[in-house]
Amino acid sequence: MPPRRVRISAGGARQRPARASGSLTIRDFLARVHEGVAARIGPALDGFETRQRFGYLQFFRGSPDVHYEVWAQRKTARVEIGLHFEGERDRNYEAAELLALRAPDVQAAIGPEYELEEWTPAWTRLHRSFDAPSLTPELAGEAAERVVALMRGLEPIIEQMELRR
Repeated sequence: MPPRRVRISAGGARQRPARASGSLTIRDFLARVHEGVAARIGPALDGFETRQRFGYLQFFRGSPDVHYEVWAQRKTARVEIGLHFEGERDRNYEAAELLALRAPDVQAAIGPEYELEEWTPAWTRLHRSFDAPSLTPELAGEAAERVVALMRGLEPIIEQMELRR
């Protein structure tokens, strides 16, 4: 991820990037997404572990190499939700190929808005993004609903395909 930019005032003091009025910090937005997911699938998170770093929140079982992610990008005013494969290159590409072969099942489970792509030379992901001009509590609830729908739709497919070997 690119480093966060800060403004330097004439006096040399660091200033945080401006937020829209009523907008949450990224940390608070992601905390509300986490709370929303827990409210929808239970406080034990149905066996998912979580990891929150800077601008993203991840949900995973076992290894974090395969995880669901909510990524708030203030610079582009977008929020991305997806299933990421960030382990060994060959396994990531195998997972993407297997998902592509099951495209009709995947679309039936989660809808056609998601895109399967190579993210880096080693990582792959199934994701979608949406406008987020302001990180509001309402948007956090919407993001939680979307990530839970993604989890519920894809977990049976992931388990069938043994993508967490």
